[in-house]
Amino acid sequence: MVTKISMIQLIRRITLGVLLVGMSLLAFLHQKMQGIPAIDALDPFGGLETLMKFVAGGEFVRRIEPGNIVLFGGIVILGVVLSRFFCGWFCAFGALQGVFGWIGKKLFRKRFIIPKKIDRVLRFVKYPLLVVIIAHTWVAGELVIRSRDPLAAFAHLWAGPEALFSEFAVGTVILLLVMILSATYERVFCKYLCPLGAVNAILGRIPLFRIKRSESTCVSCAKCDHVCPMNVDVSTGHAVDSAECIACMECVTACPTKKDTLKTTLAGKTVKTGTIVIVGFAIFIAAALIGQATGMLHFVAPTLQSKAEKGNLKVEDIKGSSTYEAVAESFGIELDRLYREVGIDRKTVPADTMLKETGKLAGIEGFEADAVRVAVARIIGVPYAGESGNLAADTSGFSLEGTMTIAEIANALNSTTGDIIAKLGLPADIPVDKPLRDLKDQYGFSMPELKEKIKE
Repeated sequence: MVTKISMIQLIRRITLGVLLVGMSLLAFLHQKMQGIPAIDALDPFGGLETLMKFVAGGEFVRRIEPGNIVLFGGIVILGVVLSRFFCGWFCAFGALQGVFGWIGKKLFRKRFIIPKKIDRVLRFVKYPLLVVIIAHTWVAGELVIRSRDPLAAFAHLWAGPEALFSEFAVGTVILLLVMILSATYERVFCKYLCPLGAVNAILGRIPLFRIKRSESTCVSCAKCDHVCPMNVDVSTGHAVDSAECIACMECVTACPTKKDTLKTTLAGKTVKTGTIVIVGFAIFIAAALIGQATGMLHFVAPTLQSKAEKGNLKVEDIKGSSTYEAVAESFGIELDRLYREVGIDRKTVPADTMLKETGKLAGIEGFEADAVRVAVARIIGVPYAGESGNLAADTSGFSLEGTMTIAEIANALNSTTGDIIAKLGLPADIPVDKPLRDLKDQYGFSMPELKEKIKE
């Protein structure tokens, strides 16, 4: 027997489906094309991660855009008015968990439950986790959670195994665990680990939106409890005041009494579920439109050339999706010099190559776009500390080997080939893409000598 779905829940599922497909498409296009923003620039939680730094000095944590602030502002308003409505209606990662939850129900034909005592403790984990993430991000000045973020790992599925199991190894493992567990226990990440869910849960303590229950008409069928994806006990209280309620209203639409046994309220007054949905959409869409109107939120990233024309181009604007020719043209740099400074052979890595593809084409493991930023900063003479916060080569724990090229050494030390050549006292014309051991006789140096110099 096919269960008839209500119009409200049909709209919710379509909305979540569109957002999940949209997020997946953007993540795919970001890996394949220029001008498509990374998932970091569209994640509302990034607005909170950078908020203190933005207030203190008007700067954003790297990879965060003004649009993150706009989206987070919209979620704050939404959270105050409608509690965790964002979680139940607009979260693409929640939708992904829902898909695996649906698959799990079809496979196992049963609903797994975690004992309440354990569940109650686990639900508090997301709050200290939120504090730790914000504190560490503030101190480090970068997205410390990024490599451990399952959403970031999901967005890099199309980047290939190298990215998933190197930079995002921890995030990938968490992603796999969350999906597997969601097939047996719905929305595991939302319940126990989501920092944005913690923010919304805190905002939801403001009692503007509530689902209330009429005990006189309730038939105690517990269907409301059964359909709740967050395992909230709906059938036992006068009102659903749990911080875990995601305002999905599954319980309201599933109630069989048809006597307003479960009703949605706003500021203490009964409001139709359809009106609640309209209010929720209006708030979120208004935030997006304001972001678009002010130029803070964009779904197509501004090019380096457009920033150069406006006079606000910075080294930090160079992205992994930028190409060598775009970097050279935008910063007014000779293309061949850029290649020399980065230590890359133009024949191996064509000018129209995106920077993030360099390692694959040049055979340099762990190559990062930051090597290009450092090189550009050196060429145009502007200060840039690099992602590590230190432009100077850090040789602690580094072991120079004869099989290494100068380009590989520069990449390993987050430096430039020019700096490495100068540090080792080698001729300026020495090839940067050939192993040092193959050059020692031609250029008159010994490996022990170079190893001592690199330690100095």
